Parts: sequence; structure tokens; C-alpha cells
Amino acid sequence: MTVYFRRQCLFALAFAVVVAIGLTWLTTTAVQAEDAYPKANPFVGQEEHIQEGARLYFKWCVQCHGRHADGVSRFGDYAADLRKFWRGYPEFVRITLEGRVKKRMPPWGGVLDEDEIAQIGTYLETLALPGAKWVLD
Repeated sequence: MTVYFRRQCLFALAFAVVVAIGLTWLTTTAVQAEDAYPKANPFVGQEEHIQEGARLYFKWCVQCHGRHADGVSRFGDYAADLRKFWRGYPEFVRITLEGRVKKRMPPWGGVLDEDEIAQIGTYLETLALPGAKWVLD
């Protein structure tokens, strides 16, 4: 075998290892993200959490999402209408923690903990319009 051929084989082997590691990481990350949060809000229907969620909503969320959670506020109507939320509870938690900066939604991780986010979600579920989807199948 020539030195050139050996280098090609080593390069191909190294490339295959890197691809395999990358695919394993992507698959593991996707599964972890899917299982990171419960499929349904653990506080749903509990009056004390609904009240606390309303308090937190009016402290942190009303400025953009509006008094009725319809996305209409003093800044306009650019925010999401949370009464029509359709992405499921795990995605609500993820979006709240990480934000959607391109859509002007700031990340609230570090400000709100997961229980506070669940309480806000519990309040919002009481405002849900027909067709809203808070629980994953």
C-alpha cells in the first residue's frame, strides 16, 4: 500500500466516525428534547395554580400578549394569540424558556422557573379557544 492510499483510508475512516458520532448526538438530543417536559401541564385545573398563573401572566406576559392573551397589546398585535396555542405543553415550556428571538419573544429561562411557567400555562388553558392544543397525543 502506498502512503497516499493509507492517508485516504484513514481520512475515510475518520470521516465515518465523525458522521456516526454526529448522528448519534442528533438522535439522542431529539429524544431528550421530546422527553424533557411532560406531555400535559401537571397543574391543569388546580385553582391555586390558575390564580398564581394569572398573577404571573399579568406581571410578565401581558405587556406583549395583551390583557386577553390574544396577542393585542399597546405595542400592536404582533405577539402570538395564546388562546389558540396549538403546539402542546412541552413546546410551550421550551418556547417560554428559550424564547423565539426572531419573532421578538425573549427567553424567560432564568427569570421564570418551570413551575411558574406551568402556572402561567394553567391560567392560559382556562382561556383556550376551541382548537387549541395543550396536551400532546
